[in-house]
Amino acid sequence: MTGTKPDLQRFLADRVDEISAEMVGEIAARVPAYTHLRPGEISNLVQEAIAVYSGAREPRAVLPVFRALGASEACAGHDVRHLESALRTGARVLVRRTAGAAARLYPPTAEFITVMETAFTAESAIVGAAVAAHRRAARPAVARRLHPLLSGD
Repeated sequence: MTGTKPDLQRFLADRVDEISAEMVGEIAARVPAYTHLRPGEISNLVQEAIAVYSGAREPRAVLPVFRALGASEACAGHDVRHLESALRTGARVLVRRTAGAAARLYPPTAEFITVMETAFTAESAIVGAAVAAHRRAARPAVARRLHPLLSGD
């Protein structure tokens, strides 16, 4: 991907546990339906988002992970509004962390602006994919077909 910032990706990836814990705390505070989340449960999602937010991967490379999340949340009967709110809350944490790291590594310049544009574009694509998959999977016929696949039954 053009504009890849390996230092930024490495900086954020080295803090994935810390970032995941911060996300879980903020999501639990803002979206009571998601107080059950644990940092370990979302660390893979955070790693995938970091790769996109830092510009190391194209959003389309990680969208299947977020589509699967949206579909599994629908099959579990979770409200799409709660899912979207949780995703946006987590995205705010990651954008804040990305901005802080980018400012530290690349003092505000055109590179910093490029990094932030990449992060905001990624956030939109990731949330959109998860919400769209949730809505598709929430349709009764789709949910019946997906449930055995996602639950391992």
